[in-house]
This record gives sequence, C-alpha cells and structure tokens, in this order.
Amino acid sequence: MDKKLKPYHWILSILIIPIFGFFSGFYGWMYYSTISNRNGIWGNMYSYYNLTKGQFSSIRLIISLTLLGLIIFHLKYLIGKNVSRLNRTLLITLIFIGLWIITEFYLQTKFIGKG
Repeated sequence: MDKKLKPYHWILSILIIPIFGFFSGFYGWMYYSTISNRNGIWGNMYSYYNLTKGQFSSIRLIISLTLLGLIIFHLKYLIGKNVSRLNRTLLITLIFIGLWIITEFYLQTKFIGKG
C-alpha cells in the first residue's frame, strides 16, 4: 500500500481546518454567551429552541470541542503523513458533519419565534 499522501488529503484538510476553526469559535462564543448570561441573542438563544440553558450550552460545547479535536487530528496526521489515520479521520469528519446537520435540522423544528 502506498504511504504517500494524495492531493485530496491536502486539499480536504486545508479546507476543513480553517472552516472548523471558524465554527468552533462561533459555537464556543455561543456557549460562553449562554453560560455567562450575556445580553443579546446569543445569551438567550436557548429560549428560542425551547431548551434549558444547560441543554443548549452543552450541545454548543460538545460541537465546539469536537471540531477542535478534529482540527488537531487533521493537523497531526497531515504533518506526520499518516495516510491510514488521516483517511479514518476524514471518514469520522464526514460522519460528524452528517450528524451535525441532522442535529441542526432537528433544533430548527423546535425553533419558536418570539416576535
């Protein structure tokens, strides 16, 4: 088996790392705003989804930390040129993205406009 990284390994990882970094920061900020009772939409967004503050902030924290973990593993395996682990990480990333989209769709069904 060829142990050399293919171009798609580099392209996917270079696209995934900054995108996941952005979303990790975004979801981390939503978590921080919720637990610190900040004023504005991110501080009380949990009420729009008909969730408790703990439920909403837990979901956001789990997503943020998972994204950070995937970034670390992508970087580690890309720098170490570990093809089999990078392929496995890319598969896990695709599964996570699918679950993330399903979760967001589910939360949108619970959305209650407060206007």
